[in-house]
Amino acid sequence: MGLGGMDTMLANRNCRMGFCNGAAVATLDNQALCLNHFLSRCYEKLEKLEPRGRKFSSEPVDLTSMRAFIEECSRKALDISLHSQSLTNLQRGRLLDILLWAGELFLLLRAPRLTLAQSIASSDEHFAASAASPNF
Repeated sequence: MGLGGMDTMLANRNCRMGFCNGAAVATLDNQALCLNHFLSRCYEKLEKLEPRGRKFSSEPVDLTSMRAFIEECSRKALDISLHSQSLTNLQRGRLLDILLWAGELFLLLRAPRLTLAQSIASSDEHFAASAASPNF
């Protein structure tokens, strides 16, 4: 079974990104995607959800849709990695990276209403305190 044979709904379908004629391996946000476009779409959306590289804003966050995307992304990445026989090591590595990143973001979303800035500050304080006290 090749990359295009993983999902019976995708049989004989092509990627829907631009003029790509690659075989679709998964759907993401109800759009059939080839492996390369699936990987790039996952990375793009996970980066937008990543709270650690951006400034916090007062805009409301739709946690339900964020969780839904993270679950869909990780489930599809796992399906591709388990059912595809012709993946390169680089593709496998990217799928694993997506799985790990999605899992990390999911845990951050499930954490209590503690802001990431507060979490980082408390870990910095803990590190400074442990560095200041000698353990002889």
